[in-house]
Amino acid sequence: MSDRSAIHTIKGYFYQFDYTIFQILSQENPSNILTVEEIEDLDIEEGGEITAIQCKYYENTEYNHSVISKPIRLMFDDFINRKRNNSRKIKYKLYGHYKSGQDKLIQTIDLDLLKSAFLTYRKGEVEHKHYEKLQATDNELEEFISILDIDVYATEYSSQLEIIFENMERIFNCERFEAENYYYNNALNEIKNLSIQSNVNDRKVSKSDFLRNINKKEIIFNKWFVEIKGKNQHLKNLKKNIFSALNVESFNRFFLLEVDINSYDRADLIELILLISKKYSKLTKRTPDRFCPFIFIKNIEEKEIIEIKKYLTSAGRKFIDGYYFQGADFSPRFMLQAISYENPIEIKFLNNIEDLKTILKFSDKMVCIYQFYIDEPFFYYENDNMKHIRIELKEIKDIKEVI
Repeated sequence: MSDRSAIHTIKGYFYQFDYTIFQILSQENPSNILTVEEIEDLDIEEGGEITAIQCKYYENTEYNHSVISKPIRLMFDDFINRKRNNSRKIKYKLYGHYKSGQDKLIQTIDLDLLKSAFLTYRKGEVEHKHYEKLQATDNELEEFISILDIDVYATEYSSQLEIIFENMERIFNCERFEAENYYYNNALNEIKNLSIQSNVNDRKVSKSDFLRNINKKEIIFNKWFVEIKGKNQHLKNLKKNIFSALNVESFNRFFLLEVDINSYDRADLIELILLISKKYSKLTKRTPDRFCPFIFIKNIEEKEIIEIKKYLTSAGRKFIDGYYFQGADFSPRFMLQAISYENPIEIKFLNNIEDLKTILKFSDKMVCIYQFYIDEPFFYYENDNMKHIRIELKEIKDIKEVI
């Protein structure tokens, strides 16, 4: 698949998720129930009625009836099955964006058009009349038409996304960067988690619950969204809005780094460690409250971290890791000792997750965690006195770029 083709595929995937987010944010009644991936892509229950919505995005495809005939047939199957089993009746909607050709679909669908354009299809040389296969009567077809809504003028991808950002700015009273990188990415993650639940009741959500779930301090960046937006622009935004002025106050800053043990280069990692130390330490005489960063490295073997520490020692870099001597227990008091001009500790290494958790419990300052992960976040910790930013970056050079 070409890069351009891959982007179009990713856009289609995101468009469905974005439409779900848009619909949730647009609910006037915050208690209305929306279900992800049940009857269709999204089901909305409002005032006792359910509308099952299927969402399509074909920005490079001209509209023809054949493009949507299969989803219409599947909706008709569901309608007939419900009617003949005396199940709850619902409404159906197909919402699609196309490059052109929308004028081929007249505003009102009549019986003949439904039969010929949507419920009749060919496989090879054989013509299939789906309504005859189901022995559907004209009255049943007319009833289906009355509860079917086809909208082929769906909003274009970037326009829909812009509306979502504007809604989030209004709802959370925030700036664009926060809307896009906090709340939108959290919303994507929430929809993804809903969609993969096996129990349908766990795929239901209301607007009020959804807003509460995405209103988090964490930032979760989605790699596919970055592909669409552009990696270079994404890195610039991170640098400008998160890492441009972190040395202002004396916080306890934790940099959690996940490295690919199959491809990482020790020299690159050491360079990253020194860069973090240089940018996020204050050790001068004029600084009354001196500080330096905490660093934890995931996936790295003990012998490798020892080699890194040997290099830093030979280079005259002063660091501690919370242990007074070999065989001693981890000491948060030793780790949180005050830094002086005469005792210029530049780095505080954390050797494992348990030591990290211990330090977070004992920290009496504002905590900022910057977690750089490869595929999935690997550390979770909740504290009211903490900001936790999780960023998906695979390459050390990209982390160096943003910090």
